[in-house]
Amino acid sequence: MRKALFALFVALAFTWPGSALSADVTLIQSEGIAAKSDDIAEVKRKAIDKALRAAVLESAKTILARESLSAPEAALESIASSPRAYVLNYKIRSEGWVTHMDSAPAAASSEASATGGTELYHIWIDASVDTGALRGAVAKLVSNGGSTGQVTINLMDVRNYPTFRLLVDSLQKIAFIKELSYGSFTGGRITLTAIVSGDASQLAGRIAREIPENFAVMEGAGQIIIKPSSLTAQ
Repeated sequence: MRKALFALFVALAFTWPGSALSADVTLIQSEGIAAKSDDIAEVKRKAIDKALRAAVLESAKTILARESLSAPEAALESIASSPRAYVLNYKIRSEGWVTHMDSAPAAASSEASATGGTELYHIWIDASVDTGALRGAVAKLVSNGGSTGQVTINLMDVRNYPTFRLLVDSLQKIAFIKELSYGSFTGGRITLTAIVSGDASQLAGRIAREIPENFAVMEGAGQIIIKPSSLTAQ
């Protein structure tokens, strides 16, 4: 009965093969700045847009750093140019006019105030970024011109749904993995199929850095095995 229930959990988790299997949201604090004009509503809109772009750009750079990858700044700016595709929602923490007596931020055009400073509108937000969607965009960016392939990932001796969920969530944080879908479940072995950038050995090293330390990762013949380490295996 326990195995049957577990198999049912797995089937439900992979109802749509290749689709995202869990929510992955990151809270980013960012700032936007806009120059003064007669249309205060437009000024505020520009400041919010810049804050949203900054949040997406910071999150994209964090993803790249985690994967030890790099991408041209212009390409990242291109992704961040449509920030609302990745920002689920945001909350304004603070906003208002700030007079800069020194040089104005390069991102905003300047207009001198009567005191000789430059008055700019600042807005600070908390943005909830859909990291899963953004990771997919970053993965597509770094894999352009590169090869992709299919890798089988076997989860061994995973006997409960929370552990399975933990491992899948860890795999989905890896930008090398473009798609992840369910293959089969037999005799304690859960088989996943991953569409990846790079090869299996490169992916195995990245998985080893992401999954909980009480699991071991092995690679051979183009397949990857993830199982409890000998120190924790029952």
